[in-house]
Amino acid sequence: MTTTNFFLTNLNCDACGKVSKMKLGKISGVKTVHINQTGNEAQGKLESDREITIEELQQALAGTGYKVQVA
Repeated sequence: MTTTNFFLTNLNCDACGKVSKMKLGKISGVKTVHINQTGNEAQGKLESDREITIEELQQALAGTGYKVQVA
């Protein structure tokens, strides 16, 4: 199991965290996604059965306006 830690910004409401979790959970190989949102930022962690790249995270969130950075 591989763990990827990341930060999200540009979240406008509580629903943004839920949308992020749903979209990231659709990445191939992802088993669990945890989002801890505080205001318009969030810390996240996902567990997967393979390495997940920053590009995959960005692609999964494309069109949402959320910015992702690896922690």
